[in-house]
Amino acid sequence: MSVRLSRRVTTSLLVLAAFAVIAVSAATAARDKPANLRVTAKTQTTVSLAWNAFGTSDYVVDFWKDGNWVRVTLPRTQTSYTWTGLRPNVEYSFWVKSGNSASNLVFVKTEPDLAPPSAPGNLRIDSVTASEISFAWDASTDDTGIAEYQVSVSPHEGNLLWTGETSVKLVGLAPLTEYTFTVKARDFGYNLSPASNAVSATTEASTDTTPPSVPTNLHVSDNDGCGEVDLTWTQSTDDQDPQSAIRYRIFINGVLDFFTPIGTGRTITYGIVDGTNTFVLRAVDSAGNVSAPSNSYPIVLNIC
Repeated sequence: MSVRLSRRVTTSLLVLAAFAVIAVSAATAARDKPANLRVTAKTQTTVSLAWNAFGTSDYVVDFWKDGNWVRVTLPRTQTSYTWTGLRPNVEYSFWVKSGNSASNLVFVKTEPDLAPPSAPGNLRIDSVTASEISFAWDASTDDTGIAEYQVSVSPHEGNLLWTGETSVKLVGLAPLTEYTFTVKARDFGYNLSPASNAVSATTEASTDTTPPSVPTNLHVSDNDGCGEVDLTWTQSTDDQDPQSAIRYRIFINGVLDFFTPIGTGRTITYGIVDGTNTFVLRAVDSAGNVSAPSNSYPIVLNIC
């Protein structure tokens, strides 16, 4: 027995077969496609994720943090995860992978942090010389953690000091000069605490009254097109200190980058304004004697 199919029937069967292939492919894709990666909860420092089961391999959860992808691998029986240690009011992106399949990308911003840290406590002077003062304080507390401390010095010629430590040693200070200090804490939500108690100390007298020689040949070059610059100069000399003991104060547009104790003839720093930034150096010996200024070096910068 033989059967002859008409062209119309043959065409119809081919179309049905094609739809069958498409249906099978669609079913496979539906099985393999990650289903509904979503945020189930968030706080100032955590984000909780959940997703429907997919793929055949263990899950890999990635998220973008501080310029890098961070990864954790989870068993197939787990379809949720909570990231911790995040920063308040920051947008993060997440996705989940299983083998060659990847989920949708999810963006979420953590909750803002509006509560400031507690004030640093028990600010105290540890030691004093003719040109140095060391002081320390008790750590602040905060619900999201302490990012750094802001140290204020009076009298001062310029910028505040920021540090992640709970102690500071200032060098290159003037002899027989009273300095007063206070400290504030900053959390990761950029909230500043109330100020600590204020403490004062007077540097001792010094028999060394001769300043170092003037630093020369200051040259400034643009490093990255975003305000970072490379400073080079010929080091100063001193009647009592070796060159390694000499520090340099960097002035930018007349403002002192006060806490930059550089003991070499090269450093990297940043400009402070869009447009022309003028750099000048002064050398400081261990007794706190300050040299005359170096040559000034103006450079046009784009502060990104």
